Amino acid sequence: MNITERDQNGVTVFVLDGRVDSEGAVDLDMALRSAMDEGKHKMILDMAQVRYINSAGLRTLADILTENRAAGGDLRLVDLNPKVRRIFQIIGFDRFFDIDSTVEEALAAF
Repeated sequence: MNITERDQNGVTVFVLDGRVDSEGAVDLDMALRSAMDEGKHKMILDMAQVRYINSAGLRTLADILTENRAAGGDLRLVDLNPKVRRIFQIIGFDRFFDIDSTVEEALAAF
């Protein structure tokens, strides 16, 4: 999985490209926790290029969401492809995560 990071208006935007499988979940967890260690708790994940996510990836996202909200931040998801969005709907994550269409829309919500 390729993960790029940039800061935009005080929010950390991560662009994900690849599968969030067991290995990808470890990479994602490390990247997000590194940002959290720097005090960055407002995050956006641009997931337009994510075609697959497994339970390890979902667990990582849930953990980071919980910790960010506890620290006064949030984790917003952007541009889920239909297959990934359906997984979020089936397990009910669409009720807990804020899912936006664009990074600009997510930024405006902060």
